Amino acid sequence: MINRRTVLGLLASASVIAPAGLAFAKQHNHKNGKDLLGARLKQNGKHNVDKIGNAPVSAEVNNGKVVAMSATDPKKGPLSVRKVKSSKKMADGASGILKVAASENPQSAQDYGVYYAWCFDDGVDLWCYWYPADVIIVDAGWVDYGPMI
Repeated sequence: MINRRTVLGLLASASVIAPAGLAFAKQHNHKNGKDLLGARLKQNGKHNVDKIGNAPVSAEVNNGKVVAMSATDPKKGPLSVRKVKSSKKMADGASGILKVAASENPQSAQDYGVYYAWCFDDGVDLWCYWYPADVIIVDAGWVDYGPMI
């Protein structure tokens, strides 16, 4: 005969084991890095552009081009970063919000070209700062932005 203590023990065990298999997807946040920098894009040096939680996000500018970005949390240290590229315009120019298109291949006059971003993983979400190709240094270190990020 199964008593109440056995049933409660089985329920408690199931509630601990079941969530272990769940994986939550990271929220992707896209921002327009060029708009966040503004006039500082013409000033050489390291400039704070945003904050991810307690971590200030900085862009290093040299001769009107962004050469690097970094984000360091005071308690956790540097956030992991990845350089990505996309042929789709991921951040809106005015507000820095994500653009969503109804079709697989959205096309408009201002969306032609390749856009580049530094994406930071804060352990919870992914934060990407997008720039057009004319304001960054393009090298071989950029990978395609995709669902595996």
